[in-house]
Amino acid sequence: MKQTLAERFTTECQPYASMVYRHCLHMLKRPEEAEDAAQESMLRAFRSYERYRGDGTATWLYRIAHNTCLDVLKSSRVKKESLLAENAPETPDVSPNPEEMYIARSRQEALWAAVSELSIEQQTLLNLFYGDGMSYQEMAAATGLAEGTIKSRLSRAKDALRGRWNPDEK
Repeated sequence: MKQTLAERFTTECQPYASMVYRHCLHMLKRPEEAEDAAQESMLRAFRSYERYRGDGTATWLYRIAHNTCLDVLKSSRVKKESLLAENAPETPDVSPNPEEMYIARSRQEALWAAVSELSIEQQTLLNLFYGDGMSYQEMAAATGLAEGTIKSRLSRAKDALRGRWNPDEK
């Protein structure tokens, strides 16, 4: 007796239904979405079963499930982005006004002028620490100085800079 297409599909593909669900759950993380995606995957597989050549059923179903989950993720991301865009409040203009920009630029210029009055070594240590974000250990390796020497000389450089620059002056 010859099996119908639906019977052949059930016989060949049904044993992999739990694998399809587990993969969907792994990708989507939510059981209800995974169930829907697994059902959609099996439905897509059934629709294309006539064209299926019959080699690697598990791999074939896995690929269908994977693509279905990608579609779900893509559509949920698009929905989420459009929902956020619709409900997003208008963002106020937080760009600095000309006076704030002038004050910030003046402070920065005063800082650079004060730094330029320091010794080359002090400028270098401040640049390595603040500009390059190096640790004391990294600074020691870069300069060849001992870590303790770095700490004391950097401290003196900071003190010297404080004596030359007051950020609250206008």
